[in-house]
Amino acid sequence: MSDVPAPQRVLISPMELRVWRVLQAVFFLVGAVILGALFISPRLGLHLLWNVLIPVAPALLVIAPGLWRNVCPMGTTSLMPRHLGLSRRKHLSAAAQGWMAVGALALLLVIVPLRHVIFDTNGYAIGAALVAVAALTVGLGMVFEWKSAWCSGLCPVYPVELLYGEEPLVSVKNAHCRSCENCVLPCKDGTPDLHPANASSQAAARWSGLILAGGFPGFIWGWYQVPNYEGLEGFKHLHIAYGYPLVAMAAALCAFLALRAVLGASRERMLVRVFAAAAVIAYYWFKAPVMLGFGENPAAALIDLHAALPEVTPWVLRGIVIAAFAWLLVLKPSRGRVWRSEEHTSELQSPCNL
Repeated sequence: MSDVPAPQRVLISPMELRVWRVLQAVFFLVGAVILGALFISPRLGLHLLWNVLIPVAPALLVIAPGLWRNVCPMGTTSLMPRHLGLSRRKHLSAAAQGWMAVGALALLLVIVPLRHVIFDTNGYAIGAALVAVAALTVGLGMVFEWKSAWCSGLCPVYPVELLYGEEPLVSVKNAHCRSCENCVLPCKDGTPDLHPANASSQAAARWSGLILAGGFPGFIWGWYQVPNYEGLEGFKHLHIAYGYPLVAMAAALCAFLALRAVLGASRERMLVRVFAAAAVIAYYWFKAPVMLGFGENPAAALIDLHAALPEVTPWVLRGIVIAAFAWLLVLKPSRGRVWRSEEHTSELQSPCNL
């Protein structure tokens, strides 16, 4: 067992920390309100979750993933035991961290298709699932150090953060970790140029990252080919709910691997960025028009403007989406930015066996 590197102080002023604590409290309250609405007024809760909060997340992960990691309500929940001094603060081994990455991808691929089956239409079901996840995050936080088990481990959003946040536009200070305890090595919060396929030295994690990096555009496209089912009808169509996104994911992954073989390993990072852009573009290709009311279900709009805007608006939006995310993820000059703005990466570049 090798020694864990000594903790490093995180440079954030008391005033900055107070501001972040207020923002964390606000977002935690927003999350609690949405959770309560899922049980008390399911229609409102489902709208706030799927049509207001979730559509903003992919763009935020591209632009400033560190901001999301500072204010994510589930992240705040998972870190409460550590902030309150109730965590046993155990370090996960590198091997365990690798399997956490595999688990995170598995959760992502299991949960997202279930939106069509039950989660998009049943507030009680998604509310109960969120309560169960929150309990899991607290349990993990009671045992393991800082972000290792959830925020940078088993969280199903974390692989997407790695994919979309490889070259963020904005870095922010880490408002959770007052000192870096090297809970994850290498730590994506402070290590540049990491993406899902290279964020771990463990073979299982690298393969799961490769599957996500290459297959996610197909997964998103396939997901949008599946309708939402009402009641228990969706459980009769699990083969459709899972078949479309997983088959399309496999096709995209094959294309990725073929291109990597042709272009060579030296072009892998650029290839990952291209496929990340394709994934987020695929999401907003379908979602952006719906957000303004150009869809079959007006209730799914963030703000319904279809009567006031020309019919060409969806295509204008799609053009903007392609241009914006192609620049942000592919064409923008690389500056080696990380999710947090502190320059504390010198000792965090290489994974070690703990």
